[in-house]
Amino acid sequence: MKTGMCSQYYERWGKMRYRKLKEHGYDYVDYDLSDTDKPVYSCDGKELEATLRDEKKLMDEAGIEVSQVHGPWRWPPRDHTPEERQERMEKMKKSIRMTALLGCKNWVVHPVMPYGTADRGTEHVRETWDINIAFMGELLKTAKECDVTICLENMPMPEFSIGSPSEILKFVRTINDERFKVCLDTGHVAVYEGLTPDGAMRELGDTVRVLHVHDNNGRSDLHYMPYFGVIDWKAFAKALKECGFGGVFSIETAPPQKLPDSLYEEMCLTLSKIAKEIIAG
Repeated sequence: MKTGMCSQYYERWGKMRYRKLKEHGYDYVDYDLSDTDKPVYSCDGKELEATLRDEKKLMDEAGIEVSQVHGPWRWPPRDHTPEERQERMEKMKKSIRMTALLGCKNWVVHPVMPYGTADRGTEHVRETWDINIAFMGELLKTAKECDVTICLENMPMPEFSIGSPSEILKFVRTINDERFKVCLDTGHVAVYEGLTPDGAMRELGDTVRVLHVHDNNGRSDLHYMPYFGVIDWKAFAKALKECGFGGVFSIETAPPQKLPDSLYEEMCLTLSKIAKEIIAG
């Protein structure tokens, strides 16, 4: 199994960012398109193609491939009105097209949250489900046109009605399309009482297409480095092997950004070693 890292954590190295990823032992990058205020979202046509071509050239020269792209996400969610969801839809479709231009096949997205992050037990649960079914169905049309698989991510919000691994699995089975799979986020699982990433992996099985790997204290989505929190990493590695996961062990955490460059790089190297130690079993 190969390892990957999120692009945003290496931006401090500018045009050398992908070379640094490679130096640190990674073969893949999780390319971040979550922030729709980034300049790339203002580009269109030939300008957009040129921008992404230049980005892809930097990756290719460093020997780095894009394993997955993270689609638009904003906090707090603003998905309540049809107008807000339409704005998200347009940005997400553009993000899928950018994923294809980067030569990537996997695009990660969160459920939309029309009634916020705590609709469980309210009269809005059915509508949240129905809105997401229609929303993801529309995105799926663009994904198929672009030869991209949508990977729906489990959420770290126990009071959100499409957040747990079992709810994500139910949703994916309802969509029932080979282009609609799961992004299993280990830290997001860990905030649910009684759930573990290894248990989630076994439950989700071959619906898992990509990973987000990080740790926490079992209560909040803190994005700790592995072994700095509560997750049993030996158990998770065993579950990956038992389930035949053949994708990328993609890290979604990094050292504190305020560290000076020399110390930041030392910890980045340590993080890469941690990832390799986990997958070695």
